[in-house]
This record gives sequence, structure tokens and C-alpha cells, in this order.
Amino acid sequence: MGDPISNTTLAQSPTPLLPNTIKPSHFPSPPPLPLRPPPSKIQKALHPVSIISYILSLPLIATSIWLLYTRDYGCEDLLRMPRLRFGMGLGLLMLFLLSNAVVSITSRRLLLPGFLLMVVSLIIMFTVGLALVGNYKMENRGVPASPLWLQNRVGNEDVWINIKTCIFQSDICTDLTSRTVQLNSVEFSMNRFSPIESGCCTPPVLCGMGYVNATYWEPPQNKGVNNSKSSSDSGTQVTPEDCNIWSNVPNQLCYNCQSCKSGFLKTIEQRWTRVGVFLIVMAVIFFVVHVIRFLGLMLAHH
Repeated sequence: MGDPISNTTLAQSPTPLLPNTIKPSHFPSPPPLPLRPPPSKIQKALHPVSIISYILSLPLIATSIWLLYTRDYGCEDLLRMPRLRFGMGLGLLMLFLLSNAVVSITSRRLLLPGFLLMVVSLIIMFTVGLALVGNYKMENRGVPASPLWLQNRVGNEDVWINIKTCIFQSDICTDLTSRTVQLNSVEFSMNRFSPIESGCCTPPVLCGMGYVNATYWEPPQNKGVNNSKSSSDSGTQVTPEDCNIWSNVPNQLCYNCQSCKSGFLKTIEQRWTRVGVFLIVMAVIFFVVHVIRFLGLMLAHH
């Protein structure tokens, strides 16, 4: 007789299943995952275009930061420029984000809306640039920073009082005197000065005054008009009345002269003309890049 405990244990132990006794499953196997199609030759060729678009967007963000963080730049804040700078800086920042977002779009459904939104933004950018350089046919005195708008603001006497005070407090003429204190009249006339320095700090050369230093001049011995040209009058509008307005008093000089207004106006116009040219050039380049990319992707999808 065997051990009863051992016999009971053997009777209760489950019989091991052999591999060939496992029943096959009646559920179908899942389908294989679809493989992503390799990019076409057109899509590969468009990769450099996307990289170029990213690189070209860097000047947009740089100009945007410059416009947003510029404060009291050459007394131009007195012309209500802060709002214009803020608006243009914010617009360029949004265009930077929009351009990079459109470049990252590969879905066929979103290609056309993104492209149209980018084109509308570039048209606005191009139009603003034309207005700033003064070549837009709809330009009027209501377009901020356009030449006609700047002339209207500088021609306002109430505005000009604040501008000339700002120029005086900026010590532009004092710095000019310090830089040229050792120059004689011939050396002084051969120097090239900024429009504000030549228009506000020195009398017009047609007045025929005798040079002592940059901001102190002797009255002419004769009342004839000297038509010779020098750097003092280059780029500024001069009238004979400016000769009577000139004063050797440091806080007067030629701040009330037409040449001073013209010099300040030219400085502001040059600055915003450069911004306008930048907007025009960038709008054209971005338009070409995005058109090439859009047409290439549409061709690749078809």
C-alpha cells in the first residue's frame, strides 16, 4: 500500500497542457499598420525653401524688437510716434509667428487658408512700406510717418516749440562745438554734418557770416547774399529770413529757422524711409518664397 497523502496529492494535481493541445483563437489578427509614404522629390526640394523662410523671418523679429523697445528716438516722440512704432512692431511680430506657422503646415486641407492669410498680411505690409517712402498714390496727411504727415506735424508751431526745446536739451549743438573747436573756417566748411547740426546749430552759408566757432558767427560786413555751397546748407531748405533769425545766443541759434525744421524733418524722413524700404523688400521676398512653397506642395499632393 502506498502513502495515502501522496496518492491524494497526485490525484489533485492538474494535468499539464501540452503545446499541441492549445486551441487556436477564432479572432482575426489585426491588420498591419500603414507605412508612411516616403516624401516625394518635390517635397525634398522644398526643404531649402522652408529653411530660407525661417532665416528670412529673423530680420522681422529683430526689427520688431527695435520698434517696440525704442523710446524717445531723436525727439520724434513729440510727433506721436510711440503708437506707430508699437503698432508696426506688434504687426511684424505677428507676421514672424504667422510665417513660421505657415511653413510648418503640410496638411493639404490647411495649405490654402494659410497661404491666403499670409498673402493678405504681405499685401498690408507692402502697402504700409509704400506709404512710408511716399510713393503710395493714396498717401495723405492722415497716414502716420508718411512725408506729408511729417511735414504737417513739423509745420505746426505748437509742436515745433516742443521739438526745438528737445533738440536744445539734447546738446546736439554743444557737442558740435566741442568736436570742431580746433578747426578753422576752411576746415569747418569741409566737414560733413548731420541735417540737424547744419540746419539748427549754424547759420545758412548764404548769409555770408564770419566763422568764429560752430555756434558763434560774426555778422557779414556787406549785406550781399553768398550763393556758395557748403555742408552747412546741404540737404536743408534755406530762406533769406533765416539770416535775420540767427542768433549767437546758445538757446536760440537757428532753432526758429526754416533750415532747422527742414533738417529735423529730413532726419525723421530718412529714418522712416529706411523702414519703408525694408517692409517693401521683405514683403516681396516673402511673397516669392511662400508662392514657390505653396505651388510645390500642391503639386506634390496631386
